[in-house]
Amino acid sequence: MVSFHRLLIPQERVVLSASTFSTFFLPAFVLYLAMGVLVQRKRTAMIRVALLPVTLLCAYRAGSSLDLSFGIPNYRFLNQGLVLAIFTLSMRSTVWAFTKKPYTRIALQPNKTFRGDTLSGSTSSQLTNVDDTPLFTAIWNAWDLSVNLRGIGWDWAEDLRIPKSNCGTKSTLEFLLNTLAKLLFYALAFDTTSGAARDFSPETFGSIEGGTIFDASLPPLSRYTRSTIITILSGWTAYFVIELVYQIHAIEFVLLFRQAPSQWPPLFDTPWLSTSLTSFWGHKWHQLFRECFISVGARPFSYLLGRTGGVMGAFLISGALHYLGLKAMERGGYPVVVFGFFIMQAIGLILEGMWKKCTGTRVDGIWGLLWTWLWVVSWANFMIDAWARVGLIGSKFFPDNYRPTVLLVHFLKHYFSLFGFSEIEIINVVQQG
Repeated sequence: MVSFHRLLIPQERVVLSASTFSTFFLPAFVLYLAMGVLVQRKRTAMIRVALLPVTLLCAYRAGSSLDLSFGIPNYRFLNQGLVLAIFTLSMRSTVWAFTKKPYTRIALQPNKTFRGDTLSGSTSSQLTNVDDTPLFTAIWNAWDLSVNLRGIGWDWAEDLRIPKSNCGTKSTLEFLLNTLAKLLFYALAFDTTSGAARDFSPETFGSIEGGTIFDASLPPLSRYTRSTIITILSGWTAYFVIELVYQIHAIEFVLLFRQAPSQWPPLFDTPWLSTSLTSFWGHKWHQLFRECFISVGARPFSYLLGRTGGVMGAFLISGALHYLGLKAMERGGYPVVVFGFFIMQAIGLILEGMWKKCTGTRVDGIWGLLWTWLWVVSWANFMIDAWARVGLIGSKFFPDNYRPTVLLVHFLKHYFSLFGFSEIEIINVVQQG
């Protein structure tokens, strides 16, 4: 049994190459696409269930075997990204295996404008009346389904709330230019906030060696004020990097795959203005994993423990996703801290439900805003500390000479030099500004 396991899974991660890609990643991805094709077709339930164990095994091999960092400690965060993608692939394959009704593509209006409505309620009349999706069409649709985590343009995204957007009213060129501007901004903001967090302690958690954000040499008030600032900076970093990747994919799929701008509505809905944990996690934070967390976590647990179990189940699956991603940094995953953060978020939602039941009113308003920030940021201190200890905060996401902030400074120096400003004069202008 041990030799069979070693045959399937190398004892150490192997560097990505054409050979290891085709050996470890490609089988998992092909099976994932096959599941995406089958879930659109009728009378495929038994085939999907039969393929699921093989798909999960191949996904496990890919996530635990490949080394996208090429052995460079500063790039271990790429292995984290790999594991997050593989876990998502596994969750979605599991959902597809047990889906009863075949998925159907929606004829989404090219110029559709989202106004904060739910996707199912605004598009249910646009379903195509096809007895069974033709095989070639299902194969083509599977490429969209494989990366379409929210279900934009599909009938399975029940009650998904889409942030307000006018992207559908723009021409493709205008959308691409606007998205490119956002991409550049998020790249610059991501580099700025991640660099600011590292600068708090370049020798400890600001390096790949990692360390705690709680400085024991400081008195408690200063210690936790400092850790909270680092936590908020890291939270913004997470927000910016998710937006950055989303904008890249938006340009890629609109430009290369001729998708409509309406298929790429905003990802977030001003989460910093959330007046309750319910609104924060329910629709203001990104909903990329909503369907997976509901189907794999909330629904099974709710059968056993009711609504409370459903809330716990969804956040437990989220905890597993983040724990395994952090563990891929090869410095320990800190399961108690990671799962603890998400369990406390579930408890917060349950407390809000109890408040509504006792008072007849929802958590809302300025007090709700303060409550949400306090609850999320307080528990996030420990989550971000786990990030810091495994070296995630200290990772170099860009080569030193190609950091967006460095490139911006070089551009400004070149721009001002064209008008006869010396480097010292430029520095004085920046300082005076």
